[in-house]
Amino acid sequence: MSIRSELAELIHRHVVSDGEVATAVPGLVLYRRSEPLTRTPGIYKPSICIVAQGRKSMHYGDNSYTYDPDNYLISSLTLPAEAEILDVSADEPFLALILAVDRLLVSRLMIEIDAVSVASETGAAPGICISSPLTERLRLSLIRLLRLLDDPLDCSILAPNLLYELHYEVLRGPHGYLLRNCVYNDSRSNRIAPIVHYIEENFRRPLDIETIARVAGMSASTLYQYFRDVTSMSPMQFVKSLRLHQARMLLLSGSQASEACYRVGYSSPSQFSREFKRFFGDLPSEVPRSNGVRA
Repeated sequence: MSIRSELAELIHRHVVSDGEVATAVPGLVLYRRSEPLTRTPGIYKPSICIVAQGRKSMHYGDNSYTYDPDNYLISSLTLPAEAEILDVSADEPFLALILAVDRLLVSRLMIEIDAVSVASETGAAPGICISSPLTERLRLSLIRLLRLLDDPLDCSILAPNLLYELHYEVLRGPHGYLLRNCVYNDSRSNRIAPIVHYIEENFRRPLDIETIARVAGMSASTLYQYFRDVTSMSPMQFVKSLRLHQARMLLLSGSQASEACYRVGYSSPSQFSREFKRFFGDLPSEVPRSNGVRA
């Protein structure tokens, strides 16, 4: 069996039906889908997304990224986006894993790498996410991690070392700066990251540009420009997008429209319906009940 097919087999073994499975490894989720998915809203978290079988595209603003068994996605910020799954069937389902970025682990690795690397490798660069070639070393590390799932003791004792190794492989790769941007103090993307986190924690409350700017320690105009450069959205567009994407995920999981409206921070069901219709093209009551979308 090739290492490429073994990765797919290991995921298939642990996800026997469509949906996602949270594993015993912190931050590791396995995902399977046996039919294509048209562009559907979802929320991407800071994560490393690996496809073992099939193909997936992620879209936000004017940006699109495709990942497949030869390319993986690195996402460094929470981001409302759309995703589609292609090249799948009941006989060859889409198989993937999502590993949450461990910021503390990245910080530790940066200190260790920068202690011995040349100065030109210590900086960060702009960006939110990108598709990057999946190397054989990274694929082998993933296989070794998934093999641990068969033995709880192995998983408990050995998984932390392999998570360290996986983050190291991504950090040392051509787009490792995206992991640096999760923690690097001087990166423009990282200056926006705490603001995104604040919005993520508070989007259910009333928010305006002045409040967010005070939290950011910037003028409203500077915040607007920085935020738009990094996310392709203004801060308030981001708030609205996050609320509506979250509402749609609630509706997909079975919540009623009125419940979703109040849970994401709207006080007026009629306003919620109007903005939902304008954003997605259908009313909240018209959203079919099905599984939500993961990265």
